[in-house]
Amino acid sequence: MGLSETDSVIDANAEARSVARLFIADNSALANSLGGPNPTLTTQALATRTAEKIFQRYFGGDPWVTRESPVVSTDDRVTQAVLARGL
Repeated sequence: MGLSETDSVIDANAEARSVARLFIADNSALANSLGGPNPTLTTQALATRTAEKIFQRYFGGDPWVTRESPVVSTDDRVTQAVLARGL
């Protein structure tokens, strides 16, 4: 992840420079393996940010990270929303 083609294969939005609409949303985007011994939170943050960038760029959506708090997938609200959709 970098600012120019000379120092990275993906741009600041985690999109591959040579393949349109190919996004790298895990720790392989970070050349120095930043995240410490257990990079789970770094991976989750990068994936959430990348999803937001895709939503903004290709679907015209508004950013949500700055206005909503994250909800863990085991939260009862998530379970109820899935059940309500019949999934």
